[in-house]
Amino acid sequence: MDSSSTKEIEIGKIIKLLIKKSWILLIIVIITTATSAIYQHFTKPTPLYQTSASLLIQDSASIINTLQVFIKEPPVMEGVIQELKLERTIEGLANQISVQPVQDSQIVRINVIDTDPNRSADIANTTAVVFKKEVAKTLDFQSIEILYPAVVKVNQEPINPESNRMIQIGVVLGFIIGIGFIFLLDSLDNKIRSERELEILLELPVLGTVSKYKRRTFINGKEKKSDTYVRGDISESKTI
Repeated sequence: MDSSSTKEIEIGKIIKLLIKKSWILLIIVIITTATSAIYQHFTKPTPLYQTSASLLIQDSASIINTLQVFIKEPPVMEGVIQELKLERTIEGLANQISVQPVQDSQIVRINVIDTDPNRSADIANTTAVVFKKEVAKTLDFQSIEILYPAVVKVNQEPINPESNRMIQIGVVLGFIIGIGFIFLLDSLDNKIRSERELEILLELPVLGTVSKYKRRTFINGKEKKSDTYVRGDISESKTI
């Protein structure tokens, strides 16, 4: 028998084994998938929303860079906290805000991330207003205009939507564990399943087989089942 035939036989045996033990695979996949779904439910991230307010700074690039840094400085952050009566520190509020210059323009965006989309827009717009006022007072700079205030979209989606990744991992992991478990059970099963396996084990040819059938007998009016093993013309019965 050539190597290709041997490979076909081995693949066929593997497929038959997986089909026969498919119920084990199904149970393990269900368990791992359910576990992943439960874990994902209790560890799902808090939805975060982002809104942006745009400023037009009419001056040279050098002053624009300086003003970008000033947006997150304590005078501006403290003014926003007082205006909106926010219960957070200056550092905490600054961490929610990012400043993004629009390439090759005098426009600067104030991006705010928050768990509440309306509060996110309020923070972005209030930051723009307080920043414009503080720059005029501190740096005596008046050439700032609020170009586009932040708005909340209808049914705005969070920037960190829920993912089914954990469930997908659970399904794949279930298949891997299930197939491995089936192969492990098969390797521990030392039963002889065919004449060929017996010949290989004993290094002797098989001359005959023993068949088994159910026989019903009645003793004192009561039915008794017995297994009868027959080989040739010799039979032996064992009453159960």
